[in-house]
Amino acid sequence: MKKTARLVLFFCLCFMTVVLFSTTIRCLWVWNNTARFVPADSGTLLPEFISAAWISLSIALYSALLFSLSYASRRRIPAIVTRLVSFILALGFTIGISLGLSRLPESIAPGPEKGPKTLGKPGLLLSAADTTIVLLDDPAKKGGPRVVSIPGRPLIYQEVPLGPGNTILDLPPILLDRADPFSFDDLFIDMTLTAEQLRTRLREGLVSFAAYAGALIFFLVSLDFVLNLSSWPLANLFLGVLAFRGTLTFENFLNSREIQRGIHTFLKNQLPEFLISPMIFAALGMVLILYSLLSFFAWGRRAPDEN
Repeated sequence: MKKTARLVLFFCLCFMTVVLFSTTIRCLWVWNNTARFVPADSGTLLPEFISAAWISLSIALYSALLFSLSYASRRRIPAIVTRLVSFILALGFTIGISLGLSRLPESIAPGPEKGPKTLGKPGLLLSAADTTIVLLDDPAKKGGPRVVSIPGRPLIYQEVPLGPGNTILDLPPILLDRADPFSFDDLFIDMTLTAEQLRTRLREGLVSFAAYAGALIFFLVSLDFVLNLSSWPLANLFLGVLAFRGTLTFENFLNSREIQRGIHTFLKNQLPEFLISPMIFAALGMVLILYSLLSFFAWGRRAPDEN
């Protein structure tokens, strides 16, 4: 009982920590991108922040389940208890946070807000392709005088930079050097697709959302056997990361429009399209749980470490 309570506490702390941390990082990234525009975008950032929260939800779902299953494996918590507790908590958090996010645009009416301060001072240099633009006035002032340098041509002074139809020409964003020793672009794209799938399902109705989220969580929970393959917890966690990463890729592959249409046609329209992915996740989860049971009865649970 004490171990189960600790597992519940660990899952809750892990889920909320990942949600808050990843949402904060994503919001800072959105704010940074907004500030790069000259002048800075003064429009509301609420939709961007809500989108960041949805992406954080998908990240937290995968991360909290992975670390909780790893924790349960190290603490020798029975598999049936681990799966049941993880499933209930993950589904509850996912539905609760999703319903809250879905109501934000209606319940929060963003008033006039001040956007981020425009970066730079008079003399700011902006580059686009081979063209360099020098702003002679405060970059926050739209339509200020500027000097344009184009290769092979003399400098061009524009006191009022007007384009066709007397429209003010847009300026390129400020370039910020970023060192990216490791690229997580593919992972972030897959997480974004998962978040968009959850968001779309919720717009379709709570039944579609609960069926998809429940089946996906059930499939992820059934992967707990991967975290018991060896007596080395760190190696098991690494294998779990690979398994969850493969599941994320498989999820987005399965949700592609071409695959959905192909399966729907193969089943001769006997199954509603919104149930295709949940049924596949549930079937795979049942197969993995059956494998775990057969392995347990055939080989037994590995002996606990001496320490």
